[in-house]
Amino acid sequence: MGVNAMSKKEIRKVTQMGNSLGVGLPKAITDAFNIKRGDELEFEVKDGQIMITKKVKWEDQVDAEMLEMLAETFEEHHEVLKRLKDR
Repeated sequence: MGVNAMSKKEIRKVTQMGNSLGVGLPKAITDAFNIKRGDELEFEVKDGQIMITKKVKWEDQVDAEMLEMLAETFEEHHEVLKRLKDR
């Protein structure tokens, strides 16, 4: 099910989780947004509504070519970076 295909509303009860309150996420939402255990969700209040956004990990945005370019840059400037670290 794609993100845009979701239109059904679901209701969840707020429960006590230690000193916090928690709400379980419906499977349809976790599947649509590929939310896994350990992912971070950002909460924002906007115009009287709670907006929830899945934080994208930098590792998920970096491709192999970019990693290779970074490795080459670090290798090329190793001495300069080492001197900066030791300051």
